[in-house]
Amino acid sequence: MRLTAVHRSGRIVLEVADDGGGINRARVRQKAIENGVITADAQLSDEEIDNLIFLPGFSTAAKVSDISGRGVGMDVVRQSIQALGGRISISSRPGQGSTFTLSLPLTLAVLDGMVVSAQGNTLIIPLGAIMETLKPRAKDVFPLDGDLNMLALRGGYVPVVDVAFCLGYSTKHADPEQSVALLVEGEGGARAVLMVDAIHGQRQVVIKSLEANYRAVPGVAAATVMGDGRVALIVDVDAVVVNAGADMNRNSAEMKALELSGRAA
Repeated sequence: MRLTAVHRSGRIVLEVADDGGGINRARVRQKAIENGVITADAQLSDEEIDNLIFLPGFSTAAKVSDISGRGVGMDVVRQSIQALGGRISISSRPGQGSTFTLSLPLTLAVLDGMVVSAQGNTLIIPLGAIMETLKPRAKDVFPLDGDLNMLALRGGYVPVVDVAFCLGYSTKHADPEQSVALLVEGEGGARAVLMVDAIHGQRQVVIKSLEANYRAVPGVAAATVMGDGRVALIVDVDAVVVNAGADMNRNSAEMKALELSGRAA
């Protein structure tokens, strides 16, 4: 068993890892079918199957014991973490073990961030999550179903997130050639490209909890007060990258066709 704790993107990230047998996805799936949670023909990714263990009362234990099968378990853990404004995710490899990652917001901390703008709104991107900045070209952006675009980048494809569209500042996607892109990396190593209108430089900001002062907002980790008194939202890079990855998985057939066409070219 290994426990680690780091400060990442304005949040405290705790990882609990073991070297056991990992999650038995076949057993979890079968139990979910027996409980009527999913249908027998449901197509679920490994990540979606793993997350079934967070359902209320879900257990694969054959009988009740002191540590399992009592109907109270991972759903209570997730609810408690979400009540703190955090989230929990799972990474499991059969025969090698599982890693549970808990990400909790900091109520007060100083963050190195990149100040950007989207549709006239000032936002902060955690500097530690930014890999590089680039100027996208229209010919390198490929649309998929469900408002998802992919950017061709060094022989591969990375999901594009229009920040203004994602946060509800705009009802249509921005022109890639009129935007600036930031390649970012989430907790699990997955990457995405964030499109914004402009970059205004780096700045250290004091993190203020958005959940405590307002409410949780999807895609937003926290907020800060700028020098001129305006409130700027701090983008939750990890959540944005995870959502982009989920959208990409839902378009897996189109992604394969896109990759094949790229190799053929």
